[in-house]
Amino acid sequence: MARWHEVAEALRGAITAGIYQPGAKIPKEDELQEEFDTSRTTIRRAVAQLTAEGLLTPVRRGGTKVREQPERQSLALDTAVYRDELGYYFSKTVQHLRALQPPTVTQEPCPPDVLALLGLQAGDHVIIRDRVMGNPETGRVEQLATSYLPADLPAGTVLAQADTGPGGIYDRMENELGWGLLEWEGIITARPATAEEGDLLSLAPGVPVLCVTRSTIATAGAAEGRVVEVNVTRRDASRFEVRYPISRA
Repeated sequence: MARWHEVAEALRGAITAGIYQPGAKIPKEDELQEEFDTSRTTIRRAVAQLTAEGLLTPVRRGGTKVREQPERQSLALDTAVYRDELGYYFSKTVQHLRALQPPTVTQEPCPPDVLALLGLQAGDHVIIRDRVMGNPETGRVEQLATSYLPADLPAGTVLAQADTGPGGIYDRMENELGWGLLEWEGIITARPATAEEGDLLSLAPGVPVLCVTRSTIATAGAAEGRVVEVNVTRRDASRFEVRYPISRA
């Protein structure tokens, strides 16, 4: 085992055992060098590893502290869609969230991870609708929601505009475009955060994002049977967890 792995394991054990408490600084680099009788480079690699694991976090004016684990908010694994005065929503836990700024709408090539879901080919364009969602009282960003629509569908319609009116894009699809009662399918995954996601969600180093990917399927009209939108919602995986009941078969 590499020396920095050994140092990281020892520090991890000390954190787990409560020797270094959440919010407390760990010893300085030179102190750790002396304790483990090793080089500064080895200490830095060990600390970087524990930072990537989400156990440590840098202190702005120097040093490193044990990261305080935030209280988690449970997201019930809903298999139903709900509706209120604003339109459809997909989890009662985050029903209170609102857009903290106007949505941005762009047209770009479809990202690789969404191509198959939309039935598109590499290079095909999509309309991308980005929304920053959060608590309207505190202004804290809680989730990032991005919708991808095949560019041929929203062209010339309100779906390509920032303001889609009451009920949002789903009401426009069902009522104005005649795509029938929409159906949805969902996938839950996790992945490393991008730099932009880390900034917007104020993520600690090493914390991934919890991704809920939802496909919207038209049931009537010109788009019948087609996936007309893929929505990818990202949340701080250290603050949110997915909860679901387990029943006997």
